[in-house]
Amino acid sequence: MPLNLLLCTLRKSVFKKATVTVSVTVLAFLTGCSGVESVHKDDRHYLQRAQTKIAGGFTVTAAALSIEESIAVFGAPLNNVGIQPVWLRIENDSTHPQWLFPIAVDADYFPPYEVARRMSGFSQLTEQQLFRKLNDQQMPNFIPEGSVSSGFVYAHADEGMKAFNIELHNKNEVHDFHFVVPVPGLPSQYFDLEDGRRYNSGEITDLDPEGLRQWLEGVVCCTSNLEGKPGDPLNVVFVGTLNQVRGALVSNQWDVTAPVSSGSVWRMMTAFVFGSRYRYAPISALYLFNREHDLAFQKARAVVDERNHMRLWLAPVTVKSVSVWVGQVSRDIGIKFSGRFWPPTTHLVDPDMDDARFYVLQEMVDSGSVSRLGFVKGHFTAGLSTPRQNAEDDPYFTDGLRAVFFMSEKPVSKPNIDIHPWELPSLMAPYRDRLLASPSLPSPAGTLERR
Repeated sequence: MPLNLLLCTLRKSVFKKATVTVSVTVLAFLTGCSGVESVHKDDRHYLQRAQTKIAGGFTVTAAALSIEESIAVFGAPLNNVGIQPVWLRIENDSTHPQWLFPIAVDADYFPPYEVARRMSGFSQLTEQQLFRKLNDQQMPNFIPEGSVSSGFVYAHADEGMKAFNIELHNKNEVHDFHFVVPVPGLPSQYFDLEDGRRYNSGEITDLDPEGLRQWLEGVVCCTSNLEGKPGDPLNVVFVGTLNQVRGALVSNQWDVTAPVSSGSVWRMMTAFVFGSRYRYAPISALYLFNREHDLAFQKARAVVDERNHMRLWLAPVTVKSVSVWVGQVSRDIGIKFSGRFWPPTTHLVDPDMDDARFYVLQEMVDSGSVSRLGFVKGHFTAGLSTPRQNAEDDPYFTDGLRAVFFMSEKPVSKPNIDIHPWELPSLMAPYRDRLLASPSLPSPAGTLERR
């Protein structure tokens, strides 16, 4: 978000504290007319919103609480101090007692007393009263056969969506249940954009894989800005439902982005001034198919001006009735002045677009989120010595290929992932016959994209 990057300039400049304070105040005034947050309203009780999975003699139900729900249940806004209660209900219809490992929900989960200590200044209850209430509602760690247990695991707070595992252990085996659950307050498009909602039925063409390849090769090279100037190259494609794509990214620690509003801008400004990060910072608009991106995700790093970010557009084609999402992924590595009166600053993008693409490929393969992958032509080759420029005149280089990920409903092990017999990155091309003779990925995986 270019507006927020102005604050990074302030943070990195040698200004007096008073100067920074005045600047923040002025910017807060300027952003007071920002758009109203468009968020999905869900008035259902968290028990009604909970998701259930059944397998192996177990029925596991889970939900993540919002700030308002934390107040209603515990009398204190746990989320405001970085804690999110995850409610669980487990029916053990197996023939063995089970250990529940809350470390699978959150490797650094909070025990009740620590939560009570954090919350003691935010509640009318004493620390001891809070502890007893939290302890009484904690999920038990041991679940006998033929029993039903419910309660909370106190995890770190997430906004928009939360991904976690439920692990049940006995002396013979481990049963694992993966959840990606919504948290009320998620930007509306992450719920409202149902598969195909962007188009009328007559506007969608169903293709086979070869037809998809040909169609993708005909899609424009790049995103564009509002003036129509070419932006960053389109370099990733997902074939899968909204739930599959959204779930795979959130499970790999990609966060949703907040809508542009006075509240989100203020949070970003604060992050810039204090040199921290904002996991849900808004992303500036780029365009494809004559509209702004449909979904945006980011993976924040140490400070708010450094992140990986991804924009996705729902395409007017399907593959055997499954949605296609065309996207652009790149890596922000700093800021620079834009040369415009407004906004005066913008993100600086890492020029290696293929490395950003390979980062996503590694995640999708390593997490078992895809059953097949391939590469198609989509851009002119731009080498180190002959880079191209995006809409902000940042140079970038690429082999011109787009990675295509066919999403899987169930985890797929690395040896069972197919590679489509399409294009291959340059280092893979000499080994084409061997790579495509079996579904195995090449070894080491790091050679897939390195030029």
